[in-house]
Amino acid sequence: MSRALLYGASGYTGRAIAAALAGEFDLVLAGRDPQAVRAVAEPLGLPWLAFPLDAPAALHAALADVDAVLHAAGPFAATAMPMLDACLASGTHYLDLGGEWRVIEALFALDSAAREAGIAVLPGAALTPAATDCLLLAAVERWPDTRALKLGISAAEVVSRGSVATMAGLADPGTVIRRGGALAMVPAGSLAAMFDFGAGPCETVATDWASVITAGALTGVPDIAIYSAMHWSMRAGYRASGIGMGLTGAAPWRLAGSAMARVWPQEPDEARREAARFTMIVEAHDPWRRVRRLSMETLDGYGASVRIACEALRRVLAGAAPAGVSSLAAAFGSRFAVEAGAARFLSEDRSTAA
Repeated sequence: MSRALLYGASGYTGRAIAAALAGEFDLVLAGRDPQAVRAVAEPLGLPWLAFPLDAPAALHAALADVDAVLHAAGPFAATAMPMLDACLASGTHYLDLGGEWRVIEALFALDSAAREAGIAVLPGAALTPAATDCLLLAAVERWPDTRALKLGISAAEVVSRGSVATMAGLADPGTVIRRGGALAMVPAGSLAAMFDFGAGPCETVATDWASVITAGALTGVPDIAIYSAMHWSMRAGYRASGIGMGLTGAAPWRLAGSAMARVWPQEPDEARREAARFTMIVEAHDPWRRVRRLSMETLDGYGASVRIACEALRRVLAGAAPAGVSSLAAAFGSRFAVEAGAARFLSEDRSTAA
């Protein structure tokens, strides 16, 4: 039987993944805090380990007989590389739930090392960038003459403390987009677009999303920007914080965000979470600047991430993932998020002029 290790099993999403996969195959739960990991593992009847990622001997020993690691312990800017280095050394497949674009960019730079080690490396096994990549790829499959992609995402309805802490750590005066086939930074809050998520036109603002990294190679489209729904007051605050970070540096703003995270509710209300949905709309621009639209509805970010991560791990353990670093959409196709039970495609509009 294949053996997998779930690191970060005591976190909000990690607990849900552990419960979903218990009994399906040989699963070991792990994390830094022994009491927290044990509290999750024992009710599920699962074996568990506790070790920090800055203890290489313990980390390498934990991976000695493991086929794949599902890494769910952020912030991934601090945790992804130690875990991946150990996976490369032990020949263990690697998946993570990260959506931090700089981290994913750094992981993709290790494609040759992953191929040499014969392992699959699949970062972003969560709502984003997995579902967003699937939507972007589906649009280009429908309309191969696409020259630019704009993706709008409706506002998050539930947010956990861990997500707020991660966002605080990523605060930056600029926003990453893809322009002319290369990454470019625009001032935070400066790039806006209108999308209709079902209740009339809604203002959105370009924000940092990992699909700007992953979808470049995935689609071959040179211009990609991803937008989040924001009320004008939120956009003003986002723009002001970007200007402020340009003057003072990001550190004070990240500290302020971290302080807010500490008083944020640790977990979202379960009833609200189960009812929450995202709507995503991609606009595919052709060489004549005509716009075609394709939309997708997903579960909330946490429910979708659990289903996506579990299905990705199943496919890796079944030998369905290629060696090297790739996005889930590249490895498993544009319908992966739908097949995982995390999303469904909605109607498409082929006829709008820009």
